[in-house]
Amino acid sequence: MKISALQYFLGLCLSVLGWQASAVPETASELAPSANGTTSSMMIVLVVGGLMAAMAGTVVWWLSRRSDQGRQHGHDEAHHFYLEAFQANSGFEFVFSSDASLICMSDGLTTALGKSHKALFAYNLHELLEPDSWARLAAWLEEPKPGQVIKLTLVSAHSERVTGLFELQSSELRNLHLARYLHLSPHLGQADTDSELLAVTLSSIGDGVICCGIDSRVIFMNPVAEAVLALLTEEVKGQPITEVMPLYHEGSDRPIEDQMAVCMRSQQTVSLPDSTCFRNHLGLEFAIDDSCSPVYNNSGKVIGAVMIFQDVTESRALKRKMNHLAHHDALTGLPNRLLLQDRLIQACKRALRNRHQFAVVFMDLNKFKKINDSLGHDFGDLLLKHIAQRLTDSVRACDTVSRMGGDEFVLLLDAIEDKRHVRSVIKKVLDGVCGQYEIKGVEVQAALSAGVALYPDDGDNAELLMKRADSAMYRAKRSGKGGMQFYCSKLDDEAEQNQALEQAILGALSADKFVPYFQPVVSASDGRLVQVEMLARWHKEGTLVEANRFINEVSEVGCLMALQSKLWEQAFKHFASWQATIPGLRLSINVSVKTLQQDKALSELNRCLTEHHLQPRQIEIEIMEQQLTLLGTEASHVISRWQQAGFTIAIDDFDASHTSIGQLHDLNVDALKLDPGLLHRLTDEEARSLVKSVLVMAKNINVTCCAEGVESAEQARVLSEMGCTLMQGYHIGEPVSAEQLGAILAS
Repeated sequence: MKISALQYFLGLCLSVLGWQASAVPETASELAPSANGTTSSMMIVLVVGGLMAAMAGTVVWWLSRRSDQGRQHGHDEAHHFYLEAFQANSGFEFVFSSDASLICMSDGLTTALGKSHKALFAYNLHELLEPDSWARLAAWLEEPKPGQVIKLTLVSAHSERVTGLFELQSSELRNLHLARYLHLSPHLGQADTDSELLAVTLSSIGDGVICCGIDSRVIFMNPVAEAVLALLTEEVKGQPITEVMPLYHEGSDRPIEDQMAVCMRSQQTVSLPDSTCFRNHLGLEFAIDDSCSPVYNNSGKVIGAVMIFQDVTESRALKRKMNHLAHHDALTGLPNRLLLQDRLIQACKRALRNRHQFAVVFMDLNKFKKINDSLGHDFGDLLLKHIAQRLTDSVRACDTVSRMGGDEFVLLLDAIEDKRHVRSVIKKVLDGVCGQYEIKGVEVQAALSAGVALYPDDGDNAELLMKRADSAMYRAKRSGKGGMQFYCSKLDDEAEQNQALEQAILGALSADKFVPYFQPVVSASDGRLVQVEMLARWHKEGTLVEANRFINEVSEVGCLMALQSKLWEQAFKHFASWQATIPGLRLSINVSVKTLQQDKALSELNRCLTEHHLQPRQIEIEIMEQQLTLLGTEASHVISRWQQAGFTIAIDDFDASHTSIGQLHDLNVDALKLDPGLLHRLTDEEARSLVKSVLVMAKNINVTCCAEGVESAEQARVLSEMGCTLMQGYHIGEPVSAEQLGAILAS
C-alpha cells in the first residue's frame, strides 16, 4: 500500500505541475511583448508537457489501483482456502461467536449430525445443545478460559447426536471461539486412552486430588489441589507428600502421620482425622477432610495411593461457632446449663478417681425483677454482664462460672480442701460481686444469695448436687438476709413439705376448700357497723387455716390470682345481699402488690363487681405497708390507677416505720389501718404519744384511721378519746363465715 500511495502521489504532483505550466504564457507576454514568436513556442511546449504529466499521473494511479485489487484478490483466495480446509476436517470442530452464533463447522461434525453447513447455520448453539450442555457452555462464555475442557452433546432435528469432551479456545482479536473434540488417537493403547480420560476427569472434579507412588512421592495433582497448595504439579513432582503437604492437628499443631503410607500399609481406605489441617508455603492455613485410598494394578498389587480432600475451613469455623453458641450463654458468654452439666459429670469422675472434694454453688441475684421493671431490661442485661465478669475474676482458672438463665449463676469450685475453705472462697466471691454498680450513669445496689452443695457429702452425681445447691440457695433467699447457706438434710424435709403443700393447695382450689370469712369494722364514736374485711380461710382436714399460713405458698405455686378470683366471687355474692340490710356498708379486701401491678387483676375484679351489681366505690383495697415499699417510685402511679377505677386505697399494718409523712402525702391514700403492735402498750405514755401523733397526722392530711387488733374495752375507750375513727379486733368481733355474719345482720 505504501508504494501505491507513493505512485498516486507522484502522479498527482505531475498533474499539478502541468496545470501551473499552462498559466505561464499570459504572464510572459506581459513581461516580454516583443518576443511573440518565442512566447508562443514556449506556451505550446508547456501545455503539451502538462497534458503529458496528467496522463502519466492517471496511468500511475490506475496501475497502483490494479495492483491493490490483485493483492486483495489474493487475500480472499487464501481466506477461502483456509475455510475450505477447516470444513474439510473429518474431526468434530466448530467456530462460534460470543452470542453463540455458529460461524463455521467441520464436515465431520455436519456428517455426524446429518445436516448441511447451510442448514446448521440457521441454528444458534443453544438450539443444538442439550440443556445441560448449553448451561455449561453459557457459563464458560461468561468468563472464557482458554484450554478448558467441558462435556457437550449436540443434537440435530432428527435426534442425531455427538457427545464428547471438547477443548475450548478463545480469540481476543475477533471475539471468536473454537471448540475442538478431544480426539484419542486409535494407535494408542487402551491404558493410555484410559489415562488420558482419567486425567481429564480428575481435572474437572471439585475436590482436591493428589496421587503418590509406592514411595509416597507426588506424581499428580489436579487443579483444585494445585490451587490450595499454591504449587503446580511440575514443581512438586517426585517430592515426598509429607513435605509438599505436612498435616497436623488443629489447635495443638501436633504432626499427623503420613496417611498415604498408612493406607498403603493397611491396604484399606483411611479417613483423615477430624481436626486435620495443613499450611501451604504461603503461610495460609486450611482445614481439610476426606480420605486416602490405596491404588492397585491389574494383578492386585499396591502401586500407590490417592488422597481426595475437601477444603472445609469455612464449614469447620462455622461448626465451631455453632458449637460455642450451643454451649455458652448468648448474653454473658459464660458456659450454659448444657456445658455445666458436662463439666459436672467430668468433675464427679475426677473427684472419684483422685479422692478429692468439689463444691457446687447456686447463686441468685436478689430483687432482680424490681431492677428490670424499674430501669428496663436493657439495664438488667448490662448488670448481668457486669456481675458475670466479677464472678469470673473472683475464681480460679480451673473453676467454672455458668449462667443458668435469668438471674441465676452456678459456680463449680474444683478440688477444694474442706468446708471451711469453701466458706472463705464464697465469702470472697460475694464480697467482690455484691455492692454498687454504675450502669448508664445510674448506681444500683446488687446482692446475691448462695446455696452450697459438696461432693461427695451432699451428693455423688451432677443432678443431685444441683438440686441440693438449689435448695440451699432457696433457703438463703427466703431468710431475707441473702448471704450463703450450706445444704443440710433438713432442707429435703422442707422441700418435701413444700411439695406436699403445693399439691394440697391445688387440690383445695379444685374442691372449693378456700372460703371468705368476714370481720366487722365499727365506728369508734357509736359502735355502728360500717365495714367488713374479707379474710381468706382454708378448710383443711377438719381445721380452719388462716391466710398467713398458706398465702405465700399459694403465690409461689402461681395460683394467687385463681384463689382471689374464687374468693371475690363468693364474697361479692354475700355482700350484695347484705346491702339490702345496711345500704352504706362497705367491703375491704386484701390485695398483694404483685396483684396490684397486673391489669388482669383489675379487669377480673371489675367483672365480679358487675356480675353482682356492685360499684367500685363500695370496695376498699388494702395494701400492706411493708409490701408497698417494694413498688418504689411506681407506688404513686399504681395507687392512682386503682383510685381512678373508683376504689379507695388503705395502707394495712401501718406503723410509720416504712413510710415517711412526705411519702404518705405523695401517695394520697384514703385510709390507714394501724398495726396491732401499736395498741399493745397503750398504757405506756410513749406508745400512746406515738399512736396519737399518727392519728393527728392522718387527720391533717384528711386520711381515715382504723385501729386493728382492738382486744379490750380499755383500748377501745382510749382510742375513741384520741380521735380514732374506726376500730376492728376481737373485742369488736372475730372473723366469721358469711352465714354467721348474715344471721347477725338479720337479728
